[in-house]
Amino acid sequence: MRLIERNFSDREEFPSILIVNLHTVPDVEKNLAVMERIVETAHRKGANILIFPELAVTGYVWDDPEDPEDRDVWELLRQGDNERIAPFINRIHGSLCNDRKGLEYVFFNTVRIKDGTFFNSTFVLHPGIDYTDEEYIYDKKFLPGIENRFFSPGSDRRLTIRTKWGTFGFLVCYDLCFVELARMYALEDRADAIVTMAHWRSEAVREYPRMNVMTDHYYGFLWDIMNSSKAAYNQVWSLAANAVGPHPLSGSYFWGGSGIWAPSGMPLIQASNITAEMVLVRNLDLQGQRSRERDDFDYSIDFNRFYNRIDDAGSHPVDCDPHEQDEP
Repeated sequence: MRLIERNFSDREEFPSILIVNLHTVPDVEKNLAVMERIVETAHRKGANILIFPELAVTGYVWDDPEDPEDRDVWELLRQGDNERIAPFINRIHGSLCNDRKGLEYVFFNTVRIKDGTFFNSTFVLHPGIDYTDEEYIYDKKFLPGIENRFFSPGSDRRLTIRTKWGTFGFLVCYDLCFVELARMYALEDRADAIVTMAHWRSEAVREYPRMNVMTDHYYGFLWDIMNSSKAAYNQVWSLAANAVGPHPLSGSYFWGGSGIWAPSGMPLIQASNITAEMVLVRNLDLQGQRSRERDDFDYSIDFNRFYNRIDDAGSHPVDCDPHEQDEP
């Protein structure tokens, strides 16, 4: 898998972050083998934080019209349960350090089964924490249509972790569409960066023929613009890992485009929309750069000064262009 490397600064006290633009298959053993090799690369290249996409262990769910009970999908999800893959997780967990000089954090997402209920869950690996402790787990809150068949939505609880390099909040894929969640991370939890893990698709058509405007990758367009706007509106870093390439069974194509967006909203680096690859940005000043962005335009100060939560008091449309009424 190709590795793209960039330097943000020469300040080695800042973290180096490796983000994986991953092609997954519906085979847990194959996915784990690829993930293990990526972890080895992260160690060898001196990354401090490693971010995998959503459902990296199992690959994404699919619709099988010939099997209305979805037996193959359910079996795959059971195989990817965090307890079933504990030997793999423990090996990775045991390899991590806590000295700023090597790999300290791995953020990954897989299935979590609790009391017979399936959750789409994000886990944090670090030497100082128990990754099975629910305090360090985020269950995906917003589920698109097909996922509702397999997963239950998480609670309203957010996951925010404070590290030596800054504070991180977490989203999973469709969560990205719901602006209030990112806003709460930024303004209430004071996150410096929001990590998004996704299996975000590419293909959807939008066409405006009289304007000569058309795209058949509309979902991909949304991925790029939503990560940019999430960063700009909230003045936080956006660190996003997405799957890439076709699903072997459903044929759905995933956009890739994993990358890093600065608190200005500007993209610093993005991976391929076609192939699997890794992007490594060294010495990323998460806290300092965020402060410098706010020196020019501190949106959060104005937000806190002006914003009032709007209670739903109903709405009564007022007709500004009344039409003549027929006589009764």
